[in-house]
Amino acid sequence: MSNYQTNQIKLINTSLIDPHPDNPRKQIGDVTDLAASIRANGLLSPLSVVPHGQRYRVIAGHRRLAACKQAGTGAVPCFVLDLDPLQQLEAMVTENCQREQLTVLEEADAIQGMLDLGATTAAVAHRLGRSADYVRDRAKAASIKADVRKTRDDFDQLTIGQLMAIARYDGQPDRQERLAHAAGTSNFDYILHNIEVEDRRSQWFADVSALLATGTTGLNVIEDPGETFSDSEWRYSGAIFPAAGTPEETIEELRKQNPDAVSVHEATQTIYLWDRRDAAAEAEKEAQRAAEQAERDARQHVLEEYAATTAGKRMAWLHGHLHAIKRAKLIETTARLGLLQTIDPDPTGFTKDLHTWNDAACAREQFAAIAGIKPEQALAELHTHLDSPDWPTYAVMILTARIEWFISPNDWDWSGDDNVSRRIPGYYLILQDLGYEPSDDETEHLDQLVAAITEEDQPEEDEEEDE
Repeated sequence: MSNYQTNQIKLINTSLIDPHPDNPRKQIGDVTDLAASIRANGLLSPLSVVPHGQRYRVIAGHRRLAACKQAGTGAVPCFVLDLDPLQQLEAMVTENCQREQLTVLEEADAIQGMLDLGATTAAVAHRLGRSADYVRDRAKAASIKADVRKTRDDFDQLTIGQLMAIARYDGQPDRQERLAHAAGTSNFDYILHNIEVEDRRSQWFADVSALLATGTTGLNVIEDPGETFSDSEWRYSGAIFPAAGTPEETIEELRKQNPDAVSVHEATQTIYLWDRRDAAAEAEKEAQRAAEQAERDARQHVLEEYAATTAGKRMAWLHGHLHAIKRAKLIETTARLGLLQTIDPDPTGFTKDLHTWNDAACAREQFAAIAGIKPEQALAELHTHLDSPDWPTYAVMILTARIEWFISPNDWDWSGDDNVSRRIPGYYLILQDLGYEPSDDETEHLDQLVAAITEEDQPEEDEEEDE
Protein backbone atom coordinates (compact mmCIF):
# COMPACT_ATOMS: atom_id res chain seq x y z
CA MET A 1 0.00 0.00 0.00
CA SER A 2 2.95 2.32 0.43
CA ASN A 3 2.80 3.85 -3.07
CA TYR A 4 -0.91 4.63 -2.67
CA GLN A 5 -1.00 5.64 1.01
CA THR A 6 -2.31 9.02 2.24
CA ASN A 7 -2.13 10.81 5.56
CA GLN A 8 -5.73 12.02 5.33
CA ILE A 9 -8.01 9.99 7.60
CA LYS A 10 -11.81 10.24 7.51
CA LEU A 11 -14.39 8.73 9.86
CA ILE A 12 -16.90 6.73 7.78
CA ASN A 13 -19.86 4.71 9.03
CA THR A 14 -19.40 0.98 8.34
CA SER A 15 -22.88 0.86 6.80
CA LEU A 16 -21.48 2.92 3.90
CA ILE A 17 -18.46 0.67 3.27
CA ASP A 18 -18.64 -2.44 1.03
CA PRO A 19 -16.17 -5.25 0.35
CA HIS A 20 -14.40 -4.74 -2.97
CA PRO A 21 -15.85 -7.11 -5.62
CA ASP A 22 -12.37 -7.67 -7.09
CA ASN A 23 -10.75 -8.58 -3.80
CA PRO A 24 -8.40 -11.47 -4.64
CA ARG A 25 -9.03 -13.10 -1.28
CA LYS A 26 -12.38 -14.89 -1.69
CA GLN A 27 -12.66 -16.27 1.84
CA ILE A 28 -12.06 -13.92 4.79
CA GLY A 29 -12.54 -16.66 7.38
CA ASP A 30 -13.86 -16.42 10.95
CA VAL A 31 -13.55 -12.91 12.45
CA THR A 32 -15.16 -13.61 15.83
CA ASP A 33 -12.00 -13.06 17.87
CA LEU A 34 -11.10 -9.96 15.88
CA ALA A 35 -14.61 -8.57 16.48
CA ALA A 36 -14.22 -9.12 20.22
CA SER A 37 -10.89 -7.29 20.20
CA ILE A 38 -12.37 -4.34 18.28
CA ARG A 39 -15.33 -4.27 20.64
CA ALA A 40 -12.90 -4.02 23.58
CA ASN A 41 -10.16 -1.83 22.14
CA GLY A 42 -11.60 -0.18 19.05
CA LEU A 43 -10.15 -0.30 15.53
CA LEU A 44 -6.44 0.37 15.87
CA SER A 45 -5.50 0.32 12.15
CA PRO A 46 -7.53 2.45 9.69
CA LEU A 47 -9.14 0.87 6.64
CA SER A 48 -8.06 1.91 3.14
CA VAL A 49 -11.02 2.68 0.92
CA VAL A 50 -11.88 4.26 -2.43
CA PRO A 51 -15.03 6.29 -3.20
CA HIS A 52 -17.74 4.49 -5.18
CA GLY A 53 -20.62 6.85 -5.84
CA GLN A 54 -22.11 7.78 -2.49
CA ARG A 55 -20.45 4.76 -0.86
CA TYR A 56 -16.96 3.35 -0.41
CA ARG A 57 -15.16 0.13 -1.26
CA VAL A 58 -12.44 -1.46 0.86
CA ILE A 59 -8.99 -1.73 -0.65
CA ALA A 60 -7.17 -2.97 2.46
CA GLY A 61 -8.93 -4.27 5.58
CA HIS A 62 -11.70 -6.63 4.45
CA ARG A 63 -11.39 -8.75 7.58
CA ARG A 64 -11.34 -5.67 9.81
CA LEU A 65 -14.47 -4.31 8.08
CA ALA A 66 -16.31 -7.62 8.59
CA ALA A 67 -15.20 -7.66 12.25
CA CYS A 68 -16.34 -4.07 12.80
CA LYS A 69 -19.77 -4.84 11.37
CA GLN A 70 -19.99 -7.97 13.55
CA ALA A 71 -18.96 -5.89 16.61
CA GLY A 72 -21.59 -3.26 15.83
CA THR A 73 -19.02 -0.49 15.36
CA GLY A 74 -20.39 2.72 13.83
CA ALA A 75 -17.89 5.11 12.25
CA VAL A 76 -14.35 3.87 11.69
CA PRO A 77 -11.18 5.71 10.59
CA CYS A 78 -10.34 5.23 6.91
CA PHE A 79 -7.66 6.30 4.45
CA VAL A 80 -9.62 7.55 1.42
CA LEU A 81 -7.56 6.86 -1.73
CA ASP A 82 -7.96 8.08 -5.27
CA LEU A 83 -7.08 5.02 -7.42
CA ASP A 84 -8.10 3.85 -10.86
CA PRO A 85 -9.32 0.22 -11.27
CA LEU A 86 -5.85 -1.12 -12.11
CA GLN A 87 -4.29 0.67 -9.13
CA GLN A 88 -7.06 -0.67 -6.87
CA LEU A 89 -6.35 -4.24 -7.93
CA GLU A 90 -2.58 -3.77 -7.69
CA ALA A 91 -3.00 -2.41 -4.17
CA MET A 92 -5.19 -5.33 -3.06
CA VAL A 93 -2.85 -7.92 -4.57
CA THR A 94 0.20 -6.31 -2.98
CA GLU A 95 -1.55 -6.08 0.39
CA ASN A 96 -2.59 -9.74 0.39
CA CYS A 97 0.70 -11.08 -0.97
CA GLN A 98 2.68 -9.23 1.66
CA ARG A 99 0.53 -10.78 4.35
CA GLU A 100 0.58 -14.23 2.69
CA GLN A 101 -3.20 -14.36 2.74
CA LEU A 102 -3.85 -15.56 -0.83
CA THR A 103 -3.96 -19.07 -2.19
CA VAL A 104 -2.02 -19.67 -5.39
CA LEU A 105 -5.23 -19.65 -7.42
CA GLU A 106 -6.49 -16.44 -5.81
CA GLU A 107 -3.17 -14.76 -6.58
CA ALA A 108 -3.29 -16.13 -10.13
CA ASP A 109 -6.76 -14.72 -10.73
CA ALA A 110 -5.73 -11.35 -9.30
CA ILE A 111 -2.62 -11.19 -11.49
CA GLN A 112 -4.72 -12.05 -14.55
CA GLY A 113 -7.13 -9.31 -13.53
CA MET A 114 -4.26 -6.80 -13.48
CA LEU A 115 -3.14 -7.94 -16.92
CA ASP A 116 -6.72 -7.65 -18.20
CA LEU A 117 -6.77 -4.05 -17.01
CA GLY A 118 -3.76 -3.25 -19.14
CA ALA A 119 -0.79 -3.89 -16.86
CA THR A 120 2.23 -5.50 -18.49
CA THR A 121 3.88 -8.63 -17.20
CA ALA A 122 6.98 -6.64 -16.31
CA ALA A 123 4.95 -4.01 -14.43
CA VAL A 124 3.06 -6.63 -12.42
CA ALA A 125 6.29 -8.45 -11.62
CA HIS A 126 7.89 -5.18 -10.47
CA ARG A 127 4.88 -4.23 -8.36
CA LEU A 128 4.83 -7.63 -6.62
CA GLY A 129 8.59 -7.94 -6.36
CA ARG A 130 8.47 -11.17 -8.36
CA SER A 131 10.01 -12.44 -11.59
CA ALA A 132 8.30 -12.25 -14.96
CA ASP A 133 8.13 -16.08 -15.05
CA TYR A 134 6.35 -16.03 -11.71
CA VAL A 135 3.69 -13.74 -13.19
CA ARG A 136 3.40 -15.75 -16.43
CA ASP A 137 2.99 -19.05 -14.54
CA ARG A 138 0.14 -17.68 -12.45
CA ALA A 139 -1.52 -16.09 -15.44
CA LYS A 140 -1.45 -19.53 -17.06
CA ALA A 141 -2.99 -21.10 -13.96
CA ALA A 142 -5.73 -18.46 -14.02
CA SER A 143 -6.82 -19.70 -17.45
CA ILE A 144 -8.38 -22.85 -15.94
CA LYS A 145 -12.12 -22.70 -16.63
CA ALA A 146 -14.79 -22.60 -13.92
CA ASP A 147 -16.18 -26.04 -14.88
CA VAL A 148 -12.82 -27.64 -14.20
CA ARG A 149 -12.44 -25.78 -10.92
CA LYS A 150 -15.77 -27.19 -9.77
CA THR A 151 -14.49 -30.76 -10.03
CA ARG A 152 -13.35 -30.62 -6.39
CA ASP A 153 -14.18 -28.41 -3.41
CA ASP A 154 -10.56 -27.74 -2.52
CA PHE A 155 -9.41 -26.85 -6.03
CA ASP A 156 -8.07 -23.51 -4.79
CA GLN A 157 -5.65 -25.39 -2.52
CA LEU A 158 -3.72 -27.01 -5.38
CA THR A 159 -0.06 -26.13 -5.85
CA ILE A 160 1.24 -24.00 -8.68
CA GLY A 161 2.88 -27.07 -10.22
CA GLN A 162 -0.41 -28.96 -10.26
CA LEU A 163 -2.29 -25.94 -11.60
CA MET A 164 0.28 -25.43 -14.36
CA ALA A 165 -0.03 -29.08 -15.39
CA ILE A 166 -3.82 -28.79 -15.53
CA ALA A 167 -3.71 -25.46 -17.39
CA ARG A 168 -1.39 -26.98 -20.02
CA TYR A 169 -4.38 -28.91 -21.41
CA ASP A 170 -6.65 -25.93 -21.97
CA GLY A 171 -9.49 -26.92 -24.27
CA GLN A 172 -9.26 -30.57 -23.15
CA PRO A 173 -11.62 -30.64 -20.14
CA ASP A 174 -11.56 -34.44 -19.83
CA ARG A 175 -7.83 -34.45 -19.29
CA GLN A 176 -8.00 -31.45 -16.99
CA GLU A 177 -10.65 -33.12 -14.84
CA ARG A 178 -8.61 -36.36 -14.66
CA LEU A 179 -5.62 -34.39 -13.42
CA ALA A 180 -7.72 -32.30 -11.04
CA HIS A 181 -9.19 -35.40 -9.39
CA ALA A 182 -5.72 -36.97 -9.04
CA ALA A 183 -3.98 -33.85 -7.71
CA GLY A 184 -2.56 -34.44 -4.26
CA THR A 185 -2.49 -38.23 -4.73
CA SER A 186 0.18 -40.66 -5.89
CA ASN A 187 -1.72 -41.08 -9.18
CA PHE A 188 -1.14 -37.50 -10.31
CA ASP A 189 2.36 -38.00 -11.73
CA TYR A 190 1.31 -41.34 -13.26
CA ILE A 191 -1.69 -39.82 -15.06
CA LEU A 192 0.33 -36.81 -16.17
CA HIS A 193 3.05 -39.11 -17.54
CA ASN A 194 0.49 -41.16 -19.47
CA ILE A 195 -1.01 -38.01 -20.98
CA GLU A 196 2.43 -36.83 -22.03
CA VAL A 197 3.12 -40.23 -23.61
CA GLU A 198 -0.19 -40.04 -25.48
CA ASP A 199 0.77 -36.62 -26.80
CA ARG A 200 4.20 -37.81 -27.92
CA ARG A 201 2.61 -40.78 -29.69
CA SER A 202 0.12 -38.52 -31.43
CA GLN A 203 2.81 -36.10 -32.50
CA TRP A 204 5.03 -38.91 -33.75
CA PHE A 205 2.17 -40.38 -35.74
CA ALA A 206 1.22 -37.01 -37.21
CA ASP A 207 4.81 -36.27 -38.24
CA VAL A 208 5.43 -39.70 -39.77
CA SER A 209 2.09 -39.59 -41.58
CA ALA A 210 2.96 -36.16 -42.97
CA LEU A 211 6.31 -37.42 -44.26
CA LEU A 212 4.68 -40.44 -45.92
CA ALA A 213 2.08 -38.17 -47.51
CA THR A 214 4.77 -36.16 -49.30
CA GLY A 215 5.47 -39.08 -51.63
CA THR A 216 9.22 -38.50 -51.37
CA THR A 217 10.13 -41.33 -48.98
CA GLY A 218 10.46 -44.02 -51.62
CA LEU A 219 7.82 -46.11 -49.81
CA ASN A 220 4.64 -47.38 -51.45
CA VAL A 221 1.82 -45.89 -49.37
CA ILE A 222 -1.57 -47.57 -49.80
CA GLU A 223 -5.01 -47.18 -48.28
CA ASP A 224 -5.39 -49.23 -45.11
CA PRO A 225 -6.91 -52.56 -46.26
CA GLY A 226 -10.28 -53.18 -44.65
CA GLU A 227 -9.48 -56.77 -43.66
CA THR A 228 -6.18 -56.67 -41.84
CA PHE A 229 -5.44 -60.39 -41.91
CA SER A 230 -7.49 -61.63 -44.85
CA ASP A 231 -7.10 -59.06 -47.60
CA SER A 232 -7.01 -60.67 -51.03
CA GLU A 233 -4.13 -58.55 -52.33
CA TRP A 234 -2.02 -57.67 -49.28
CA ARG A 235 -0.64 -59.76 -46.45
CA TYR A 236 -0.02 -58.06 -43.10
CA SER A 237 3.66 -58.42 -42.18
CA GLY A 238 4.14 -56.17 -39.16
CA ALA A 239 3.84 -52.69 -37.76
CA ILE A 240 5.90 -49.73 -36.63
CA PHE A 241 4.79 -48.24 -33.33
CA PRO A 242 5.70 -44.85 -31.85
CA ALA A 243 9.36 -44.89 -30.90
CA ALA A 244 11.87 -42.61 -29.26
CA GLY A 245 13.51 -41.78 -32.58
CA THR A 246 12.68 -38.92 -34.90
CA PRO A 247 10.12 -39.30 -37.71
CA GLU A 248 13.01 -39.32 -40.19
CA GLU A 249 14.58 -42.23 -38.31
CA THR A 250 11.26 -44.06 -38.46
CA ILE A 251 11.14 -43.63 -42.24
CA GLU A 252 14.67 -45.00 -42.47
CA GLU A 253 13.69 -48.02 -40.40
CA LEU A 254 10.75 -48.63 -42.72
CA ARG A 255 13.10 -48.55 -45.71
CA LYS A 256 15.35 -51.14 -44.04
CA GLN A 257 12.43 -53.51 -43.55
CA ASN A 258 11.61 -53.03 -47.22
CA PRO A 259 7.89 -53.86 -47.23
CA ASP A 260 5.96 -53.93 -50.49
CA ALA A 261 3.69 -51.24 -49.05
CA VAL A 262 2.82 -49.33 -45.88
CA SER A 263 -0.45 -47.89 -44.65
CA VAL A 264 -1.36 -45.30 -42.06
CA HIS A 265 -3.66 -46.83 -39.44
CA GLU A 266 -5.46 -43.95 -37.75
CA ALA A 267 -7.33 -45.95 -35.09
CA THR A 268 -4.17 -47.28 -33.42
CA GLN A 269 -1.77 -44.53 -34.55
CA THR A 270 0.41 -47.19 -36.11
CA ILE A 271 2.13 -47.69 -39.45
CA TYR A 272 1.26 -51.11 -40.92
CA LEU A 273 3.63 -53.02 -43.19
CA TRP A 274 2.32 -55.12 -46.07
CA ASP A 275 3.66 -57.72 -48.49
CA ARG A 276 1.91 -58.42 -51.74
CA ARG A 277 0.29 -61.83 -51.71
CA ASP A 278 1.60 -64.58 -54.03
CA ALA A 279 -1.71 -66.16 -54.96
CA ALA A 280 -0.15 -69.28 -56.48
CA ALA A 281 2.16 -69.93 -53.53
CA GLU A 282 -0.59 -69.37 -51.01
CA ALA A 283 -2.94 -71.68 -52.93
CA GLU A 284 -0.25 -74.35 -52.89
CA LYS A 285 0.25 -73.93 -49.13
CA GLU A 286 -3.49 -74.05 -48.56
CA ALA A 287 -3.75 -77.22 -50.61
CA GLN A 288 -0.91 -78.73 -48.61
CA ARG A 289 -2.58 -77.78 -45.33
CA ALA A 290 -5.87 -79.25 -46.56
CA ALA A 291 -4.14 -82.49 -47.58
CA GLU A 292 -2.41 -82.76 -44.21
CA GLN A 293 -5.68 -82.11 -42.41
CA ALA A 294 -7.45 -84.70 -44.55
CA GLU A 295 -4.72 -87.19 -43.69
CA ARG A 296 -5.11 -86.42 -39.98
CA ASP A 297 -8.89 -86.73 -40.25
CA ALA A 298 -8.59 -90.05 -42.07
CA ARG A 299 -6.20 -91.39 -39.46
CA GLN A 300 -8.47 -90.20 -36.69
CA HIS A 301 -11.41 -91.93 -38.38
CA VAL A 302 -9.44 -95.17 -38.61
CA LEU A 303 -8.48 -94.89 -34.94
CA GLU A 304 -12.09 -94.25 -33.93
CA GLU A 305 -13.35 -97.20 -35.91
CA TYR A 306 -10.59 -99.45 -34.58
CA ALA A 307 -11.20 -98.33 -30.98
CA ALA A 308 -14.94 -98.96 -31.30
CA THR A 309 -14.41 -102.40 -32.89
CA THR A 310 -11.89 -103.61 -30.32
CA ALA A 311 -13.93 -102.20 -27.43
CA GLY A 312 -16.99 -104.07 -28.68
CA LYS A 313 -14.96 -107.27 -29.01
CA ARG A 314 -13.53 -107.00 -25.49
CA MET A 315 -16.81 -106.15 -23.81
CA ALA A 316 -18.63 -108.92 -25.67
CA TRP A 317 -16.03 -111.42 -24.43
CA LEU A 318 -16.33 -110.12 -20.86
CA HIS A 319 -20.12 -110.41 -21.04
CA GLY A 320 -19.89 -114.00 -22.22
CA HIS A 321 -17.10 -115.30 -19.98
CA LEU A 322 -16.93 -113.54 -16.61
CA HIS A 323 -19.62 -115.68 -14.97
CA ALA A 324 -17.63 -118.82 -15.83
CA ILE A 325 -14.38 -117.68 -14.23
CA LYS A 326 -13.57 -119.00 -10.77
CA ARG A 327 -14.23 -116.74 -7.81
CA ALA A 328 -10.61 -116.70 -6.61
CA LYS A 329 -9.40 -115.62 -10.06
CA LEU A 330 -11.97 -112.82 -10.13
CA ILE A 331 -10.83 -111.56 -6.71
CA GLU A 332 -7.24 -111.54 -7.95
CA THR A 333 -8.34 -109.73 -11.13
CA THR A 334 -10.21 -107.13 -9.07
CA ALA A 335 -6.99 -106.33 -7.22
CA ARG A 336 -4.96 -106.15 -10.43
CA LEU A 337 -7.53 -103.90 -12.15
CA GLY A 338 -7.65 -101.64 -9.11
CA LEU A 339 -3.85 -101.39 -9.06
CA LEU A 340 -3.75 -100.66 -12.79
CA GLN A 341 -6.24 -97.82 -12.32
CA THR A 342 -4.36 -96.41 -9.35
CA ILE A 343 -1.05 -96.14 -11.20
CA ASP A 344 -2.56 -95.03 -14.51
CA PRO A 345 -1.22 -91.62 -15.70
CA ASP A 346 -4.82 -90.31 -15.61
CA PRO A 347 -6.57 -92.12 -12.74
CA THR A 348 -9.36 -89.56 -12.25
CA GLY A 349 -12.50 -91.47 -11.32
CA PHE A 350 -10.78 -94.85 -11.19
CA THR A 351 -10.26 -94.96 -7.46
CA LYS A 352 -13.76 -93.90 -6.43
CA ASP A 353 -15.47 -96.24 -4.02
CA LEU A 354 -17.36 -98.97 -5.87
CA HIS A 355 -20.59 -98.16 -4.03
CA THR A 356 -20.66 -94.58 -5.40
CA TRP A 357 -21.86 -95.78 -8.79
CA ASN A 358 -23.66 -92.98 -10.61
CA ASP A 359 -23.32 -90.82 -13.73
CA ALA A 360 -20.33 -89.02 -12.24
CA ALA A 361 -18.53 -92.35 -11.79
CA CYS A 362 -18.62 -92.77 -15.60
CA ALA A 363 -18.92 -95.92 -17.71
CA ARG A 364 -22.60 -96.70 -17.15
CA GLU A 365 -23.10 -97.70 -20.79
CA GLN A 366 -19.90 -99.79 -20.79
CA PHE A 367 -21.03 -101.55 -17.62
CA ALA A 368 -24.43 -102.27 -19.15
CA ALA A 369 -22.74 -103.84 -22.20
CA ILE A 370 -20.49 -106.04 -20.08
CA ALA A 371 -23.13 -107.03 -17.51
CA GLY A 372 -26.07 -107.29 -19.92
CA ILE A 373 -28.09 -104.94 -17.71
CA LYS A 374 -30.03 -101.91 -18.92
CA PRO A 375 -28.11 -98.72 -17.97
CA GLU A 376 -31.02 -97.35 -15.91
CA GLN A 377 -31.05 -100.56 -13.83
CA ALA A 378 -27.28 -100.63 -13.25
CA LEU A 379 -27.25 -98.78 -9.94
CA ALA A 380 -29.87 -100.95 -8.27
CA GLU A 381 -28.30 -104.18 -9.57
CA LEU A 382 -24.86 -103.16 -8.33
CA HIS A 383 -26.03 -102.33 -4.83
CA THR A 384 -27.63 -105.77 -4.72
CA HIS A 385 -24.77 -107.82 -6.13
CA LEU A 386 -21.87 -106.01 -4.41
CA ASP A 387 -23.34 -107.15 -1.10
CA SER A 388 -23.78 -110.76 -2.29
CA PRO A 389 -21.35 -113.70 -2.64
CA ASP A 390 -20.94 -113.06 -6.36
CA TRP A 391 -19.55 -109.54 -5.77
CA PRO A 392 -16.16 -110.34 -7.42
CA THR A 393 -17.88 -110.78 -10.80
CA TYR A 394 -19.58 -107.41 -10.55
CA ALA A 395 -16.48 -105.73 -9.14
CA VAL A 396 -14.58 -106.85 -12.27
CA MET A 397 -17.46 -105.61 -14.42
CA ILE A 398 -17.28 -102.17 -12.79
CA LEU A 399 -13.51 -101.88 -13.04
CA THR A 400 -13.31 -103.11 -16.65
CA ALA A 401 -16.20 -100.79 -17.58
CA ARG A 402 -14.32 -97.83 -16.14
CA ILE A 403 -11.18 -98.70 -18.08
CA GLU A 404 -13.22 -99.17 -21.26
CA TRP A 405 -14.77 -95.74 -20.69
CA PHE A 406 -11.33 -94.13 -20.33
CA ILE A 407 -9.78 -95.72 -23.42
CA SER A 408 -9.94 -93.18 -26.24
CA PRO A 409 -9.19 -93.68 -29.95
CA ASN A 410 -5.94 -91.73 -29.55
CA ASP A 411 -4.73 -94.23 -26.95
CA TRP A 412 -4.10 -96.58 -29.88
CA ASP A 413 -1.92 -93.99 -31.64
CA TRP A 414 1.71 -94.86 -30.93
CA SER A 415 3.04 -92.20 -33.31
CA GLY A 416 2.58 -89.30 -30.86
CA ASP A 417 5.64 -87.41 -29.62
CA ASP A 418 5.07 -88.23 -25.96
CA ASN A 419 2.64 -89.52 -23.35
CA VAL A 420 1.99 -92.82 -25.11
CA SER A 421 -0.97 -94.51 -23.42
CA ARG A 422 0.16 -97.15 -20.92
CA ARG A 423 -3.24 -98.41 -19.79
CA ILE A 424 -3.96 -100.54 -22.88
CA PRO A 425 -0.99 -102.99 -22.66
CA GLY A 426 -1.53 -103.50 -18.93
CA TYR A 427 -5.27 -103.97 -19.42
CA TYR A 428 -4.70 -106.55 -22.15
CA LEU A 429 -2.33 -108.53 -19.91
CA ILE A 430 -5.10 -108.83 -17.33
CA LEU A 431 -7.69 -109.79 -19.95
CA GLN A 432 -5.37 -112.39 -21.47
CA ASP A 433 -4.76 -113.86 -18.02
CA LEU A 434 -8.53 -114.32 -17.77
CA GLY A 435 -8.55 -116.14 -21.11
CA TYR A 436 -9.14 -113.40 -23.65
CA GLU A 437 -7.36 -114.01 -26.97
CA PRO A 438 -6.40 -110.84 -28.93
CA SER A 439 -6.71 -110.96 -32.70
CA ASP A 440 -3.58 -110.73 -34.83
CA ASP A 441 -4.42 -107.09 -35.53
CA GLU A 442 -4.74 -106.35 -31.81
CA THR A 443 -1.46 -108.12 -31.14
CA GLU A 444 0.28 -106.02 -33.82
CA HIS A 445 -1.09 -102.80 -32.32
CA LEU A 446 -0.11 -103.88 -28.82
CA ASP A 447 3.45 -104.64 -29.96
CA GLN A 448 3.70 -101.18 -31.50
CA LEU A 449 2.41 -99.54 -28.30
CA VAL A 450 4.87 -101.47 -26.16
CA ALA A 451 7.74 -100.49 -28.49
CA ALA A 452 6.72 -96.83 -28.28
CA ILE A 453 6.53 -96.99 -24.48
CA THR A 454 9.93 -98.68 -24.31
CA GLU A 455 11.47 -95.99 -26.50
CA GLU A 456 9.88 -93.24 -24.44
CA ASP A 457 11.23 -94.75 -21.23
CA GLN A 458 14.77 -95.09 -22.56
CA PRO A 459 17.19 -92.96 -20.43
CA GLU A 460 18.65 -89.91 -22.16
CA GLU A 461 22.22 -91.10 -21.65
CA ASP A 462 21.40 -94.30 -23.54
CA GLU A 463 20.06 -92.22 -26.43
CA GLU A 464 23.25 -90.17 -26.50
CA GLU A 465 25.38 -93.37 -26.57
CA ASP A 466 23.28 -94.71 -29.45
CA GLU A 467 23.94 -91.53 -31.38
